[in-house]
Amino acid sequence: MKKILFLFLGLSGITACTDLNENPSSLITTEQFYKTESDAVAAVTAVYNAALNNGGLTMYNRLFHLAFEIMSDDAIAGLRVTNADVRTISVLAHSTTNDRVDELWRESYVAINRANIAIARIPGIEMDATLRTRLVNEAKFLRALLYFNMVRLWGDLPLILEENGSLGKDAIQVARTPKEDVYKQIIQDLTDAEALPNTYTGADAGRATGGAAKSILAKVYLTRQEWDKAAAKSLEVINGPYGYDLFENFADVFNVATKNGKEHIFSAQCKSNVNGQGNRLASSATPVGIPGVASAGTDEPHADVYKLYSEKDKRRAVTFFTSLVSPTTGKEITFPPRFFKYFDPAQIVNPTESAKNIPVIRFAEILLIYAEAVNETGGPAAEALAAVNRVRKRAGLDALSGLTKDQFREAIYLERRLELMFEFQRWFDLVRTKRMITALHAAGKTNAAEKHYLHPIPQREMDLNPKLVQNPGWE
Repeated sequence: MKKILFLFLGLSGITACTDLNENPSSLITTEQFYKTESDAVAAVTAVYNAALNNGGLTMYNRLFHLAFEIMSDDAIAGLRVTNADVRTISVLAHSTTNDRVDELWRESYVAINRANIAIARIPGIEMDATLRTRLVNEAKFLRALLYFNMVRLWGDLPLILEENGSLGKDAIQVARTPKEDVYKQIIQDLTDAEALPNTYTGADAGRATGGAAKSILAKVYLTRQEWDKAAAKSLEVINGPYGYDLFENFADVFNVATKNGKEHIFSAQCKSNVNGQGNRLASSATPVGIPGVASAGTDEPHADVYKLYSEKDKRRAVTFFTSLVSPTTGKEITFPPRFFKYFDPAQIVNPTESAKNIPVIRFAEILLIYAEAVNETGGPAAEALAAVNRVRKRAGLDALSGLTKDQFREAIYLERRLELMFEFQRWFDLVRTKRMITALHAAGKTNAAEKHYLHPIPQREMDLNPKLVQNPGWE
């Protein structure tokens, strides 16, 4: 019965375009459902599922890659890609009807609506007060994360903060809110979410924490070039009571046995062979033509990416692989570099069932945020160098020293690319630093133009909602 409710909540998202005339008596309404503590927990779990990873192409489980990361200079659509929308977006030749852009918009608002419902309904439930406050703040954290991703992709957008229980046109026809107001709400939600617990145990492992809220907030400030705030907030994470640290071995960041460990601030949780919750990103790592391996072979690193890593960089062998032993023949087969971070050797025959989590933000990025923010406020101070050198030392690289402010900025940009490869950071970094066009032209993606700094509003949404105004260049 609860599954029926969650399906209903998904259908009643802001972008719904189908009139439902049926009124089955067995359908649970929101008034009937939000009564107990277990209802409250289930409602917030439904937000996690929609926002992070519910199998298929959901958000962090592959959709982000196909909807924007594949446009960057890190990835291309492989030769076996047959979907025209994926091929065109990979070379920035897509249009307002691109199905991946449309899907990302739609799924984002479905998840936001679930968060809005939880935030509105849970305070009225008679239950443990501490848990009630925690659940509301978890929903606020997820809503902030969703809007943060959306505002970076689309700019001004409809800011919906109340549950949408109607499929009528008045519910879906909402004008775009200025991005500054969207950011104000993001910051408010994350500030509230800073009150979340420092850690969780048992079945609650992986839920949003106060440290996760501070970390995303530091990233918000970095994106907005509020350098002092970004430095201060990231330092709160570094010196906070959360116990975060780097794994000594970079491979442990993507090791199933060390999931939700000391470096993992917040991750999309993936499970092997459980209701389609395996990490589908792993399938893109599987090389083509390996006997006994069910390969996708569709998403490939750009030809120049592998060369960015020095031979002594320990991250290279974790990020890519160039050979694999066939489970059928037992022979080693070599091939061009393929992405490897999410490939689970335990699921070699069925790579979409990888149990490796997908990082949303981890401690290494916090160190790099801190270093970048400090540098922008006054140059490469000792504490900024110390932060980035912690990341480089783990990678087996020499410490940085003697750099100017401009040189250090470029060094951090490169370090972010090497450290966070294939973690949905590159596109956002190119956009926020205004280097997208230059970088993509250098990578051979010469269609890149000023309009690509923002995604187009999906044409379907424009047709449904006359209050929407299209982004420049996409008219």
